[in-house]
Amino acid sequence: MVKVVQSVQKKIFIKSTPERVWRALTQADERNAWETRSCEMDIRIGGQVTLDYGWGASYVGTIIELEEEQKLVLQGNDKQLTTWTITSEADGVLVSIEYTGSWAGDIGLMEMDNMLFGTYQFMLNLKSVLEKEVDLRKNFWKSWIGVLHRTVDKREGTKVVQVIASTPADGLLEVDDVITAVNGNTVQCYDDLESYVFSCDPGQNLIISLIRDGQELPVSLHTIGFGHSN
Repeated sequence: MVKVVQSVQKKIFIKSTPERVWRALTQADERNAWETRSCEMDIRIGGQVTLDYGWGASYVGTIIELEEEQKLVLQGNDKQLTTWTITSEADGVLVSIEYTGSWAGDIGLMEMDNMLFGTYQFMLNLKSVLEKEVDLRKNFWKSWIGVLHRTVDKREGTKVVQVIASTPADGLLEVDDVITAVNGNTVQCYDDLESYVFSCDPGQNLIISLIRDGQELPVSLHTIGFGHSN
């Protein structure tokens, strides 16, 4: 049976107020302070939101539901929904984001994992900016090795679904390889590999432990600047 995911969510607790988090979500200068490089925000039902995250990622959506300081629902050009919810709790707020759509197959699940990973990095930065006034983005997506991958069922590693030509992984890693460790650090899921690699400086040597055709193999390669080729 093909695995199909139709709803995914990330949450984070922030020591702040609903009003402060709402401003961070809905005012362009505030949004640029923790997430986007540039954005345009028309905060009303039917208003358009355009987000440029950098690193080649962007989003355009239309506001279909709005509850000030509580909820913001956007519908993307692909008709998928993005729902931000702000809930008051003791000493702060719980901020959640839910995506509804349809993700299936290796490429679809890779895209879902990638979306959730990127989302949570920015949520961590929102927390850091609001609580400490520290922007973490200088450490985001510094490097890559040139593989697209997805979490293996039961969190037993992350499976290579595509190897990008002319990158360090080209000729060394193969589709269906399951990566289980990097430099001795256990990899149980997409986030484990991605967070380790993207925080490395370009040119860092890595030892990738993987399973290929039932055999455990070590592969040595190096990182390069994110999105670059050899």
